[in-house]
Amino acid sequence: MNWITTVEPAPWSIAGYELGPLLFGHCTLMERVTSSTPNVLDLWRRLNICSRPTKGARKWLTKELGCGFSIRRWVFIKTVGRMPKFAEVLHAWDAYMEENTAIPEIMTSAAGGDTLGTPHLQGLFNLAVTELNYDPNSIDDAMFGRMLWAILAYNESQGGIRIVSDELQTIFEKLKCRNSN
Repeated sequence: MNWITTVEPAPWSIAGYELGPLLFGHCTLMERVTSSTPNVLDLWRRLNICSRPTKGARKWLTKELGCGFSIRRWVFIKTVGRMPKFAEVLHAWDAYMEENTAIPEIMTSAAGGDTLGTPHLQGLFNLAVTELNYDPNSIDDAMFGRMLWAILAYNESQGGIRIVSDELQTIFEKLKCRNSN
């Protein structure tokens, strides 16, 4: 569990796009305009979103979705022509997302862990605003990894979860090996 790489991720450069830390606003924008299994267009949109501050990404996305099909298609084809192979870019994207969203293994209390109907990002928003004093007007600019860890730490302090430390993880692995013999 290396929390520092999630709360303070390294800068990334993928296919010519300079990506900063993943922001909460990036996540909500990507949720709106991309599918769960990215295609080339989704990957291009994700790179464009995460290479801008949230306001800039929203403005870019509004123009990208609002302009005529032929202009959008021309810009897209021109950009894809400069991109390395899709699989390579997708692999780098997945590594970027892993670094920016990595959380440790957790144990939940017997009362917790129920599946809820609230969408994941909305649940994070609610906890961040109501329990951690994030400003609802500026939460879109919050670093996503930091927010995740703040929520985990809060939930652990309230007894809802237990973050599995590296030492405890090692003990669990030893017990798994012992039980499998």
